[in-house]
Amino acid sequence: MLKKLIQYDLKSMMRVFVLIHAAFLAICVCARFLYMDRVNFHLPAERLITPLAIAASLLITLIVAVNLSTWLLMAFRFYRNLFSGEGYLSWTLPASGPQHLLAKTISGYICMLLDTCVIGLGILILFTSRNVTDSYRLIAPEMTEVLGMTVSRFAVYTFLFCILSCISTVVMTYFCITVGQLFPGHRVLCAIAAYFITYFVIQFLLLLVMAAFGYFPGYDYLDEYGLPLSHFLFGMLSISTAMMLLATVIQYIVTHHIMKKNINLL
Repeated sequence: MLKKLIQYDLKSMMRVFVLIHAAFLAICVCARFLYMDRVNFHLPAERLITPLAIAASLLITLIVAVNLSTWLLMAFRFYRNLFSGEGYLSWTLPASGPQHLLAKTISGYICMLLDTCVIGLGILILFTSRNVTDSYRLIAPEMTEVLGMTVSRFAVYTFLFCILSCISTVVMTYFCITVGQLFPGHRVLCAIAAYFITYFVIQFLLLLVMAAFGYFPGYDYLDEYGLPLSHFLFGMLSISTAMMLLATVIQYIVTHHIMKKNINLL
């Protein structure tokens, strides 16, 4: 039954998912050949700053929009399938609340994982053109010295962290939606409030832990010990990852309990 639930969720989400991400990759390919391949990085800096800043802003906006679309797709699927009118049918299946939660967590993680991979592919398409790589070789030694490692290695580590953080995003979203359904009169509003409160509490605790380990403010730490930027960044990532996993486990346990004991359908 678990396998069937996962397959059903993925089949339901993949139609929109594929459309959004195919459009994203198509935009990246067009931007690569129509813009990035034609940028002359040997021009004076004052002539490059404005167009590159605009292009970077558009890229960031596009990435945020694609990632947000995937997140909303996952969240709406979870709410609609379990806590709306459709939930009456879902809860008649021979599957318990915890089984539904596990299936949704796996399918949601798969979607977020694929989303991260496609975004990474789009970035590779944009920034692996010959003029970009040739220009980067001129500053590669300085960048390696600042980071303490090559940019490619740094990008791989960052990508792995993003993949790991996907599970936290999925579980936190389901946790907040499940808490919201405890208030039948204001489900959506309470779910949104739960999200912001949870996010604020986690970030506040994270800042306290980082300060306790000497990573806040970080740049003073770097200047004092003369360590590369990667040491500071990955130190922060290690702490945030530990906090993220701890919060994820707690949220999953609470969500598991609510779905087992306190389900309210419309």
